Amino acid sequence: MITRLVLASIRQRPGRSLLLLIGYSLGVGVTIALLSIGGAMLEQSRDRQLFGGGDLVVLPRGLDLETLRTGAVSSLFLDIEQTRFIRREVLGRSDAILDVAPWIEDELVYLEVAGRTVPALAVGEIPSAAAALEAATPILAGTWEDTPSDLTWASPGDSALYAELDRLHLPPPAAQGDSTWAEWYYFNILLPDGWLYLTYMLAGEVGYGEWGGRLLATRVRRTGEQVFDETFAAAQVTFGAGESGLVIGPSSVTIRPDGVYDVSATIRDPVAGTMEVELEVAAPERRYLPPVSVGGDRIPSGYVVPMLDARATGRVCESGRCERVDGARAYHDHNWGVWRDVTWDWGQANTDAGLSILYGGVSQDGEPTGSGFLYLFDSEGFSRVLPIVDLEVEWADEQAPSGPEGIFLVAAQGQDSLRAEVAIEHWRATPGTTEAGGDATTTFYQTRGSARLAGVIDGRPFETFGAGFFETWRR
Repeated sequence: MITRLVLASIRQRPGRSLLLLIGYSLGVGVTIALLSIGGAMLEQSRDRQLFGGGDLVVLPRGLDLETLRTGAVSSLFLDIEQTRFIRREVLGRSDAILDVAPWIEDELVYLEVAGRTVPALAVGEIPSAAAALEAATPILAGTWEDTPSDLTWASPGDSALYAELDRLHLPPPAAQGDSTWAEWYYFNILLPDGWLYLTYMLAGEVGYGEWGGRLLATRVRRTGEQVFDETFAAAQVTFGAGESGLVIGPSSVTIRPDGVYDVSATIRDPVAGTMEVELEVAAPERRYLPPVSVGGDRIPSGYVVPMLDARATGRVCESGRCERVDGARAYHDHNWGVWRDVTWDWGQANTDAGLSILYGGVSQDGEPTGSGFLYLFDSEGFSRVLPIVDLEVEWADEQAPSGPEGIFLVAAQGQDSLRAEVAIEHWRATPGTTEAGGDATTTFYQTRGSARLAGVIDGRPFETFGAGFFETWRR
């Protein structure tokens, strides 16, 4: 019946029937074309070999894609600072990134072949990572597999990571023979009735002249503090440049295969008595800042934080009276450099909500050497870095060298912002030295306080509370 009606309609209105058929065919054809294009785009987005197929390429600062494609001279001898940290803690923590492969391509090298020097181009990569991105270098003969150092670079265990972060140094050429050179391991242990500052220091013309070691411990209680200090000749100090771990007299810092720090100290002060420390310090989560230069081009110096939020277990003894430490909150950093006429603002705080902050800024002769920065960490590790746009210290008495009452800090980048308000609960002052070329003096303040952190990160407002340690200077 339907067929008869269609045929009758075509006989009576052939033009209208033809127009209807053409219109219907065009609609079906457009739909099929759109579906085909969409399917092709989806397939191409999954193809990592196609440029623009969803890959993220991180380049050295100042290098553009056109330079990378053409291999211009300006593309040679460039690197990306903190590559390992970026790979592990920035790109590696994103759920949107499936694989990450470091890649050095077309580096100019010279080979000795049959007594002749031959220029060549070399490629460097981690084979398994490049293969995961379907971008491995073609091999005509032999094997191309990960070496143990490749595996350590890409995914180090705790011991390898902390050994890498805590490497010691010899003074660079700019600081050789400078008696103000110093390098130290620093531990801060929060105890039930106060806290402990513990420092293992190398100082002087290390490796080139007169130098030695120093152990310094400050036991702070709400009712007061006691300082233990002892110095050692160079012959009583053992360390290796480029290696982690340090021995000063009977005291030492070593890293065990499981990544736990063994911290041992015996300090015999002729006035305060003897301080003995035996602690195991371990971080339940990896929260660390890789080695960075803190003085710019003006000051040869560096800073690294292997453990921002760790736990300490063991004992602390003063003149034979010992107290047990069980899972106390701890912090560990490591500094090196020349510190003549240098001051700084520094602080770190941890909150029960799982956030941690670390901020700092350095000045020389009263002038900042660069912008201050705040580093934010969450339960997954490093989150982001925010430039400091405002930092103010509130003093108890503006007319006298009294201690600070509060610290107020604002850091922001794009849509992200963070404000820290610190109420100082305890401070200790150490007189500084006369500044070069003038009569002004500086005083160094180490403080402990409670912190309120608030702001907006990734479009989500937050507010949390915690506590930490903070340092500043006052003229």
